[in-house]
Amino acid sequence: MARQESRRLAPDGRLRTVAQGTLRLTRAVAAVTAELGRRVHRYAWPSEHGRPNRAYLRDRLVALPLLAVLAFGALGWAYADVRGDSAYIRERAAPALVDLADARASLLIAHGEAERNLAEGRAAELSGLSERYRTRIARATQSLNQVTRSGALTVAEEQELRVVSALVVDYTGWIGRAQGHATDLVLRDAELTYARSMLCSRAAAATDSDPYPACPAATGSAATSIVDRVTGLEGRLRARLADRAAWGADTIAATVTGTLALALLGTGLWRTVSFLRRRFRIRLSIPLTAAALPLLAVPFLAVDALLALHAQHETVPVADALAERTSPATETVAEERPFAGPEPQAIETLRARIDEGLADGRLAFLDGIAPFVFPTGLVGAAVIAGTLHAYRREYLVVARPGAVA
Repeated sequence: MARQESRRLAPDGRLRTVAQGTLRLTRAVAAVTAELGRRVHRYAWPSEHGRPNRAYLRDRLVALPLLAVLAFGALGWAYADVRGDSAYIRERAAPALVDLADARASLLIAHGEAERNLAEGRAAELSGLSERYRTRIARATQSLNQVTRSGALTVAEEQELRVVSALVVDYTGWIGRAQGHATDLVLRDAELTYARSMLCSRAAAATDSDPYPACPAATGSAATSIVDRVTGLEGRLRARLADRAAWGADTIAATVTGTLALALLGTGLWRTVSFLRRRFRIRLSIPLTAAALPLLAVPFLAVDALLALHAQHETVPVADALAERTSPATETVAEERPFAGPEPQAIETLRARIDEGLADGRLAFLDGIAPFVFPTGLVGAAVIAGTLHAYRREYLVVARPGAVA
């Protein structure tokens, strides 16, 4: 019975040991954190009362340059990241999405035109396919080439796009064969059916009200047609665009760190200037004032970054509309009625919305300034360190033996 009772108490003993160890670890971590906080507070916020001038200047000489480097380094990285995301969306991702949507719609319109022309039999064999067919095929080819040159795709996606371009060439070849057998109903329909299977895995039938039906895209191993591959590229590109437009954890951490360091830097510079005026009778330290001037640009950088983030977020639903709401029928209406007003779901209208939103989402006079934020902080840190070092040396030279240090 005694052995059984001791076995029952053993888990409780282990729990008490674990609890005591956790408590000791928590106390040790709290003590270390408090000591670090005290040391940071000593350098970032030293007291002027009861402190020797030499010790105060030494603390300022260490703290202020480090705060300048930390503040401008973190804020410069976060600002460059936001600006870089806007540039990626404006110059790469958005144009690539527009071109992919245009290529998909143009191929579907061209196929509808081919079917209508080939249904005429001998007339199609003699006069050829319509101008709209040739224009749309050329436009789709050009759009695919522009996507390849956009730089928005990965290496694997570029390979897939080359496959798509090769399939488009084969597709036009089968349409040409069907045109050559326009009077032979069996051969023409067989070649046209094969061309349609290359374009769409699940083709929709054309009607009088919708002569250019959209093509539902397949997924998985069955996604082998041209439209399937283009739709897959659109989905991956949209996912990257949405990821760039979202707040990242690293950007948030850098922003918070830089903001805190910037607040401490500004306050520290003000207290240092006040200290020099009271103790050293220096009414205005021109070098320290010059080092503080870049702080005036921070509100403009913050406004510019917020505008850019808002514009990026507004781009995401427009990019979704490019892939999901555009259709050959809408593009045909926009092409046939150019003066009837912009079609809300037309590719050109959505492209203009993206361009205008991203253009309005920044302060134009700050273009190109992002790479200079951190170097400006380094220069400011060097100026602060040099100035305080000079004041400290001057104080040590003029101080008489026995004078208060």
